[in-house]
Amino acid sequence: MHSPTLARLRWSAKSFTKFARGACSAAFSTALFVAVASAAATAAFAQGGRLDQALVKSPRDGSLNAVYGTVKQYELGKVVIEVAGKDVTYDSNRVPRIVSWGDAPAPLHDGVRSLAAGAFEDAVKAFRSASSSAQRDIVKASAKAMTADALWRWGASDATRFTEAVAECESFAASFATHRDLPFVQQVHARALWLSGKPAEAGAAFKSIYAKLSGDKVADGYDADECMRAGLSAARALLDAKDTLGAREIYAGLESSVGPLVAGLAADDTRKPVLQAVLDEAMLGAGYVDLAAGQSKQALTFFQNKVNGLNANSPLSTRNSAMLGLGEALLAEGKFRDASLQLAKVAALEAADIDRAARATVKLAEAYSKLTDADSRQQACARVKDVISRFGLAPASVRARQLAKELGC
Repeated sequence: MHSPTLARLRWSAKSFTKFARGACSAAFSTALFVAVASAAATAAFAQGGRLDQALVKSPRDGSLNAVYGTVKQYELGKVVIEVAGKDVTYDSNRVPRIVSWGDAPAPLHDGVRSLAAGAFEDAVKAFRSASSSAQRDIVKASAKAMTADALWRWGASDATRFTEAVAECESFAASFATHRDLPFVQQVHARALWLSGKPAEAGAAFKSIYAKLSGDKVADGYDADECMRAGLSAARALLDAKDTLGAREIYAGLESSVGPLVAGLAADDTRKPVLQAVLDEAMLGAGYVDLAAGQSKQALTFFQNKVNGLNANSPLSTRNSAMLGLGEALLAEGKFRDASLQLAKVAALEAADIDRAARATVKLAEAYSKLTDADSRQQACARVKDVISRFGLAPASVRARQLAKELGC
């Protein structure tokens, strides 16, 4: 998920400042951005003016090079930068981000620093101020995109902010429909919808991103791999909404499109593990659809066969997805202790897909809550609190908050 202009933010499993590998590509940290932006500003002034700094990808080797000038257009289809008095036009995918706006109002820089420090309330106030005071529309849009980003990150500790993030994203899309940050804002919008308890709407929003990919062609300004990951999120959200038909359709589409792509990638290609994870879950989609449809016996047989078929060469994403499905099927069948064993493995071992780790932990809490051991409620509450504190931006946190109330945690 490409983050907005001026920063590409990354979450980690512990702090949830890194997005799950199944949902977001590798990105610069905000802390790094602050250092880079400072250096860029110094360089720009050294050249005698307040210039914008863009990072432009080389068509030869993919390396990123700094370009100083005035960004005149920053759109889905193209980016135009005036350099030394001449307009230079780039395909938008060659300009993944703007490092700094030369005429950015001070609150924009304040907001970036606050966001890096996790002071989300301060970041929102600063970005909103920057959006209203910026001189250029493209800078206003950038500040507005970062407002949405800060709001939904704030939601990890204050769930009411997810609804605000949804509204901010919709306002952005209405005002800046061709801005380069639109794909990122659409991703935030879909996640915020899901986290605000609207999985059906989230599924539709993710599906609209997935639809930007048609065969081997992708719409201007969008990344093909991120569109495929959006498809996976769409299927998961639709299953949460019990839209089994919609989810089944997406899983089938992903399996048919991602399969040949993964097969054609070299073993050391950095895209391979990311897309392999998408493919692995798509191939297990039938079992997850059965679970959502209430066909737990059928799902149990499906996932048990998949787990029995695992071997030392099985991808970790296949292993964890299959064990999660088995654990959920056992839970649905009332086999709580067996379910807890499977779910505990996924909760402990899953590091690449944070959404899956959080879901396994919540399901583990549900399994513990059904046991009659002396400490079963305590164990369940410990898992619930773990999800709320560590995985507040994972969809499973919605269920965790509900379960906390039910158990009186």
